[in-house]
Amino acid sequence: MEKKQNEMQLDERKLKEIAHQLRCPSGEEGVLMGKLLTETNSGMIRETIALLQLSNKNRILELGHGNCEHLSFLLKQALQLRYFGMEISEVMKQEAVSINKQYVKKRQALFQLYNGKEIPYVLHFFDCVLTVNTIYFWRDPVALLNEIYRVLKPGGICILTYVKSSCMEKLPFVANNNIFSLYSHENIKQLVDVTAFEIDQIKNKTERVKSKSGEWVEREYAIVVLSKALKNNGKRLEFSVSSDIYK
Repeated sequence: MEKKQNEMQLDERKLKEIAHQLRCPSGEEGVLMGKLLTETNSGMIRETIALLQLSNKNRILELGHGNCEHLSFLLKQALQLRYFGMEISEVMKQEAVSINKQYVKKRQALFQLYNGKEIPYVLHFFDCVLTVNTIYFWRDPVALLNEIYRVLKPGGICILTYVKSSCMEKLPFVANNNIFSLYSHENIKQLVDVTAFEIDQIKNKTERVKSKSGEWVEREYAIVVLSKALKNNGKRLEFSVSSDIYK
């Protein structure tokens, strides 16, 4: 009985560690998690990039880029693109710089750490923004969406891609912790409704992937395309002010 209890405690600790590494990869385990995320999220990332419909000379912001092995694929979508990646994880930033050093050297890509709240760029700086499988960890989602809206050009889009709550809640490393905030379509609509964004479309997708705990699962996810109107659409604006501004 005692052995079984110890095994259960070890399992719980392991699941909690997976959850923490998913939120903010760190150390050697974080490097391994980054590689695993590349494998499991590649389909979601490519589908998201396709919906950006990039044009020549676009400036792209990605929040939570992981090790960013997908950057070469993204930069092939149009000419003279400029990519800006922001992470809360030091190890993921380092991995992304190492993997994409050729693009960093050519000044096609810039990787930075940020605090998960404020985006240190001026008004109307980016043509589009994407983020895949990060929204579960946003501490203040309304404030961050308002920050994204602030730095996005009028007519620009932001794409949020996430696994639906109906699938996420079945994962063992999600249960019994306060690390993840889960989202359904209704939750997303309620969230967006208190920002100045409009929902252009929601695409539903299903794929079969190996979970972070090693099991094969059917994963249902959504790609939400948000747009910033060319003119103020009358919705309430609440912009944050960033202390560090990059021109």
